[in-house]
Amino acid sequence: MARALAPVIARQQWRRLVRDRRLGVLALAMLLVLCTAALAGAALHQVQERERAAAQIEEARVWAMQGPANPHGAAHFGRYLFKPVSPLAVIDPGLLPQLGTSLKLEAHSNNPARNRGIDGGTTLDRFGGLSPAALLQVLAPLLIILSGFAAFSGERARGLLRQELAAGASPRTLMAGRLAGLGLIVLLMLTVALVASAVALWLAGGTAAHLVPLLGMTAGYALYLFAFAALTLAASAAFASARTALVILLAFWAMATLFVPRLAPTIAEAAAPTLSSPAFEAAVTKEVMEGPSGHDPRDARLERLRQDTMRRYGVSKIEDLPIDFNGVAFFHGEALSTAIYRRHFAALYDGYDRQSGIQRALALVSPVQAIRPWSAAMAQSDQHAHRRFLEQADGFRYDLVQRLNRAIIHRPKGGDGPYMTDVAAITRDAKFVATPTPLREALSRHWIDLAILAGWAALALLLALAATRSLGKASA
Repeated sequence: MARALAPVIARQQWRRLVRDRRLGVLALAMLLVLCTAALAGAALHQVQERERAAAQIEEARVWAMQGPANPHGAAHFGRYLFKPVSPLAVIDPGLLPQLGTSLKLEAHSNNPARNRGIDGGTTLDRFGGLSPAALLQVLAPLLIILSGFAAFSGERARGLLRQELAAGASPRTLMAGRLAGLGLIVLLMLTVALVASAVALWLAGGTAAHLVPLLGMTAGYALYLFAFAALTLAASAAFASARTALVILLAFWAMATLFVPRLAPTIAEAAAPTLSSPAFEAAVTKEVMEGPSGHDPRDARLERLRQDTMRRYGVSKIEDLPIDFNGVAFFHGEALSTAIYRRHFAALYDGYDRQSGIQRALALVSPVQAIRPWSAAMAQSDQHAHRRFLEQADGFRYDLVQRLNRAIIHRPKGGDGPYMTDVAAITRDAKFVATPTPLREALSRHWIDLAILAGWAALALLLALAATRSLGKASA
């Protein structure tokens, strides 16, 4: 009997929500904005990708037009890479506005990415742009709260709850029916979001391979929104006043979706500080000049390399070498500086990982701290995807510079003035192709975020079931 009543109660709850025109208008407006954000993001992605491809072609043309040039001078002239963006970033741009989009590759330096999205915007742009992910993270929970805060407390005030209990419906049956009715709103939002995201993904050049992470993203949002639905009904059942339930739910929503995500980076930076850009560059420069221990200056290393090179070729004067020692010095100097930069960058990004762990700990009070990294990881718009691009770019840079250094080492003997050659021909086979983070790697890093979301959903369900005890008192 009780199980048969649950679908009836769910349909009744759904009809009440549909009849509330204010909620209907809000829901329709949010769904329209969600679709608009997805399609607008796809259109913007198309424009940006065309610009990126055109800029990369133009950069390659400029490099090829150098003509005869000194290889070391060309290495300092450098090349530019423009970061490709995954079509999934249309749904969740993640950290892309805070990360750079272009990178200069040159000798003896591992430059950070430049041209961040927030640098060209206003202060308000730092609070994130309009995207399907932002709507699901912030506005969708608010709509759920407005839809369900009076599900029990409102009926208790009107005396309807007593009638339902007197008719034979158990408190748990009422909770199951109300949760199913509110779950239809969650299902509707997720369905619209999934369809709009799939269309936007197709327009942005996505392939069938992108559908798997899209489904993974949707699973995370299903747990996230279900947790808010269950918490809403738990508060509505626990408090006799609908106004009290609404105030408490809105306070939790503001804390979870607005305050904690803004404070989390500051807390993480204070708990696990990382070097600023000037301090980072100073630390690298100091090690390059003085050695790791501070007792191996660059001049001493250069002299040892000179003696070792002459000993290897069996000559007593540098002029008698069959190769150009300047190229040897450049080659070994590049290997040393690259190793130092990579070690320091690894330490820096390990620090960022520690900060991410601190921010993840705040998911105990805010589920947003779990859904954001999960969603961004699926969209290839998180810190790890950016680090992967930088590491691949540095590998390409190192290979490019060392090709030019080898040309100096084996330059023809004789000739006056600086060595000039066709650097474009030397580096013709050097091609950069960025490979995205494999889904398996993203899952291995962020499965705990999905587990936290599942924990929130389970906790919210337990609180909802525990709150049914107060419903039984309504019939007394």
